[in-house]
Order: sequence, then structure tokens, then C-alpha cells
Amino acid sequence: MSDAEELVRRLFEAHNRGGGDALLDIYDDLFDADAEWTPLIVGVVGFPERVIYRGRAGMERYYRDRAEAFAGGEVHIRSVEPNGDAVVVDARSTARGRVSGADIEEDITLVYWVGNGKIVRAQAFRSRQDALEAVNA
Repeated sequence: MSDAEELVRRLFEAHNRGGGDALLDIYDDLFDADAEWTPLIVGVVGFPERVIYRGRAGMERYYRDRAEAFAGGEVHIRSVEPNGDAVVVDARSTARGRVSGADIEEDITLVYWVGNGKIVRAQAFRSRQDALEAVNA
């Protein structure tokens, strides 16, 4: 397993173990100080798609925003594939709507770009094709 793959697996383990708190505990080990995270949507009604969260403060804000919309949630890895300076992850995302209580499950593809041993950029995609186009752009 490559160092980049190991970073990504550690990220998912932390997120699934303890959400934002667990991930933020190891943030500096995984992410570049100016890393960018672009989720599909955060889930808050009226919240725009493709918001970019930057750095540690951005990740803290993401988890606060996410907590307004969802109660818990996990990301289950289906496959991890190195692709140049990126790692492509096919996954199943699960959550529960905070207000509705509805279970939410979605297949997504995530891409993590790694530089100097840290994640410098991450983005979620609804399709593997869109993710691979972003990697190869």
C-alpha cells in the first residue's frame, strides 16, 4: 500500500470512528495546512453545492455545517486506486437526516490529491467518470 493510500485509509478510519472530532485530532498528520475539501453538498436546505472548505478551520466549519443536516454517518470504502498524485476511492456514504430521521445512502467517488506526504486537495463526485476526468484534467 502506498503512503498516499495509507493517508486516505487513516482519514476514513478516523471519520467512521468519531466523526469530525476524531478526524480533527489527526488533521495535521493527514492534511497540508492549506488543504481544500469540496464535498458534493453539505445538506443544509438552501446551501449551495460545491462549497470549498480550506485548511483546518475550513474542515471544522464543514463538520459544523454537516452536523446541522446529518446525525452521524460513515463512509464505507469499496475500492482504493492510486492514480498519479491522486487516490481515487469508490465508496458508499451513509447518514441519517437530523430533522427527518431518514436514512441516506449514496455511492460516491472521492479523489484525494497528495503532495509532500499530505493531502492537499479532496473532492467528492457523484460518478466515477467525473472523478477520473478531474484526475486527468
